Amino acid sequence: MTSVTRAQFLRGNWHEQPMSPSRLAVAQIRSSCLAHRGVFCRTCDEACEPGAINFTAAIGRAPVPRINTDACTGCGECVDICSAHAIALKQRQSKENL
Repeated sequence: MTSVTRAQFLRGNWHEQPMSPSRLAVAQIRSSCLAHRGVFCRTCDEACEPGAINFTAAIGRAPVPRINTDACTGCGECVDICSAHAIALKQRQSKENL
């Protein structure tokens, strides 16, 4: 059985994604993100169906992405689309560990 997002279906890669336990992972943006180099890029935001990626704007620099961990489902759509390979999924910490 597979779990299919709308973006996966439209790109035709729905058959490659096995169903994973929900919310066990969360996206993390690394320092190699293009925004940290002054490049305006929002491909991860466009790929994120739950809207878990928000950008912090500042005068004179590119908007920097931030992950809303409460909204992130750990689907990995942002990981697949990032041309800088700056997003990774990490194991979500349980509420007891926070």
